[in-house]
Amino acid sequence: MTAFVILALLMTVAALAAVLWPLLRSRAAGKRWPAVAVVGVSVPALAAGLYVALSNWGWDPAAKPSDVPPEIERMVSGLEARLQSNPTDVAGWLMLGRSYLQLDRFFKAADAYQQAYTLTQGKNIDAVLGLAESLAFADESMLLGRSAELFDQAYALAPDNPKVLWYTGLIGYQSGRKALARERWAALIALDPPPEVKRILQAKVAEIESESGAASGAVAQVASGESATTPPSAAGATQAQAPASPVVRVRVALAPELAGRAPPDAPLFVLVRAGEGAGPPLAVTRRVSSQLPLLIVLTDRDVMISGRGLSGAGAVTVVARIARSGEPIARSGDLEGRVSYDLGRSAPVDLVINSIVP
Repeated sequence: MTAFVILALLMTVAALAAVLWPLLRSRAAGKRWPAVAVVGVSVPALAAGLYVALSNWGWDPAAKPSDVPPEIERMVSGLEARLQSNPTDVAGWLMLGRSYLQLDRFFKAADAYQQAYTLTQGKNIDAVLGLAESLAFADESMLLGRSAELFDQAYALAPDNPKVLWYTGLIGYQSGRKALARERWAALIALDPPPEVKRILQAKVAEIESESGAASGAVAQVASGESATTPPSAAGATQAQAPASPVVRVRVALAPELAGRAPPDAPLFVLVRAGEGAGPPLAVTRRVSSQLPLLIVLTDRDVMISGRGLSGAGAVTVVARIARSGEPIARSGDLEGRVSYDLGRSAPVDLVINSIVP
């Protein structure tokens, strides 16, 4: 805009020069000073006035140019007028709230949803959700304030609502209640959302699981009573005491040729996938690359999605990945290894990290 104003001023000066120069050059220039003054003032003023009056530029710095079609504006205005004469129309207030939300007028949307919320005494799920979402969009700090209370209220009304599960999981995540976030997002994954949403949710659930995996995930050598050098008799005794649920036991090691590529503090993710390794992990745990080599034991306690565990999976693929990026999803440059595993077996299987993710 600054460049445009400068260019406009230069053009105005050029226009003035073209008009005034002949007047000033003439022998009667002294008698024409009043005309020169009038022209010098009126031409720029007239040009500026006409441009402001006729242009579509938003000269108010606080205002944003609107790209809302006139028919939409008329529809919203008509709905507002109708609600003024019929203020108890819950459906009308909900429609007005949705309209304002689509137009990014979040405070007006919150006002409309508040009307519907009050009329229904907080029992209408659309009113509760709309009010919570509008407030969160209007002021992000509300997400851990009034909006959080409203989303909890919405969960009590509709615990299987996808939007409720998403927002209550997000609030749990941002407030440090990771177990709550995992529970709500796992429930949302089970509802089979769109693929892109599902991938994001699976990544966040995997992240939460990996953060808590050191405490509750795979059992280390001391806890399990096994090690890579455990005598067969001792291993048999341990397995005899193990629960009947499926168990995955792998000895994870890093190939010597990749030793220099593994940062000592990089996350080590060990995942169990169904079949040949497609789809979201059935179970996951997290360690640190400096702990290698080590024995990893995963059971149904390490499942990522409630109700979708190792039981009944049969043959699986176990993947071990040193995440140089720090993220649970594979990235180029990560170090990885995988091995097929039969859940019916009892002895550990060797899993060597021997490849680089392209």
